[in-house]
Amino acid sequence: MRRVLPDLAVAALAVAFAFACARFVWQPTLATFADDSVSYLVMAQAFSPYQAASAAVVEAFPREAFYPPLFPLVLALAGAAHDMAWAHAATALMLAAALPFVYLLGARWLGGRGAALAAVACIALLPSLWINAKGILSEPLLCLLLAATCWVLERNEGGPGAPWTTLALMAAMALTRTAALPMIGAYALWSLSRRGRPLAARLRGMAPALAALAAYGLWVLLRPSMTEDDYARILLERGQGLFDGRAGFLAALGMSIARQSHAIVEGWAGSLLLFWVEGQPARLALASLVGILSLAGLALRFVRGKADGWMLAAYLATLLAWPFYEQMERFLFPALPVLVLYAFYAAGEAMRAMSRRPALAHALVAGLMLTLAVPAMAFIRQRAQAPGPVTRITDWYRTPDLERARSRAQTHLDLFDDMQAIRSLTQPGDRVMWVVPSYIALLADRRALPAPDAGLAIGAYREAVRKSGADYVFLSRYHPRDTIRDTAWQSGVRALAGVGKAVHTSARSEGGEVTSILLRIAK
Repeated sequence: MRRVLPDLAVAALAVAFAFACARFVWQPTLATFADDSVSYLVMAQAFSPYQAASAAVVEAFPREAFYPPLFPLVLALAGAAHDMAWAHAATALMLAAALPFVYLLGARWLGGRGAALAAVACIALLPSLWINAKGILSEPLLCLLLAATCWVLERNEGGPGAPWTTLALMAAMALTRTAALPMIGAYALWSLSRRGRPLAARLRGMAPALAALAAYGLWVLLRPSMTEDDYARILLERGQGLFDGRAGFLAALGMSIARQSHAIVEGWAGSLLLFWVEGQPARLALASLVGILSLAGLALRFVRGKADGWMLAAYLATLLAWPFYEQMERFLFPALPVLVLYAFYAAGEAMRAMSRRPALAHALVAGLMLTLAVPAMAFIRQRAQAPGPVTRITDWYRTPDLERARSRAQTHLDLFDDMQAIRSLTQPGDRVMWVVPSYIALLADRRALPAPDAGLAIGAYREAVRKSGADYVFLSRYHPRDTIRDTAWQSGVRALAGVGKAVHTSARSEGGEVTSILLRIAK
């Protein structure tokens, strides 16, 4: 009976997490204008076998089909493509489904079900899981697939296993997020480098990785031809920037790695703490200690020739090259449960090296993590009980200062109102231009066009608008893909002054500053 109790407890924990998280994220609107949820929903509606996508969404699909198709396909088959609340809940359920696999993996790595239960309880209370579940994004599905893959690989170490299961899981990872490709490539190298095995066996072991890469390549061939490979372009530009810098390649590379490492540390701390207060470093230091244990566990698995160690090392190495520093917490999120298990693993192995039982080390790590996560979860719960629609917006939970949080949340709420205004003030056949046209197609149900390059001269900008055939141009201070600069807003306002007639404007309640304009373009 004592052996079954942890299993029952984890089952109950997973069900409770699924219910609570689905309830937390359940809402009829997006949680932000600053993520890729809109792209996945456009793809899901195009894939849906139950309801046809609108003409606006069908037209937007080729621009949004850059992302791998599995996550939107799952939403479509689940009937969530046209039901945003259910799409939110389905994303939370995918995340909840990862917990049993994390438990099974932990039971093998930590040498006991009780330790695995403690680790899963800590993971379920991490604020990063709850905040990231707000978005309709593919990270929860990748989190589930990664945990399942690590468990299958660990289980197969003790016997022949089921290679088709590994192949299916890796193909699913490749078709969920492009970020999985480095892990899959690392698995292929791990298989090829295994000493003591015949070359033919090592080559056969690469089959899951090769099949996954082939599946991704097939998607690249089949997706719409106008879809650009943004990831390759960004990495190419970043690499070129290192060579073009005045400081020299090695110096530029060193500065880049230092900057990325700092962003990873901040992303890790945010995953455990949500936020921390400047001048009070104790909690940040404790989160860093857990991070050091996690890296130690990863290093142990790598040195011991474990496939998961190679795969996670490749994933973290990828983050050193990815330039979006402010999104590092989201990039860490799919690997977070496995990284937490590494911290438990390292602590337990240290005790075993001293010929002592690892239970005490596991308990200390669990206690440390709970002291970090529980206050953050209490903060999230408090914010979730606030009145009004601000509780729907992700920034409401990420920003500790109340006034700033309310202001940032209101920015997104105002844009939702703008989308409804566009829908009511335009005709179904009208074409509306904005910097991120997919939102116009999904939320306003209007045919959408991308805005001209903000760097164009005024005359060239006007000519680009005229040639596009746009009936309306929507200008907003907030740019969903560039939240630091307002270049697009300034360029649009200067170029279109006196060209179009304003049919809708939004302004902040405090100060009356105009935040968006809908212009009707004279033909």
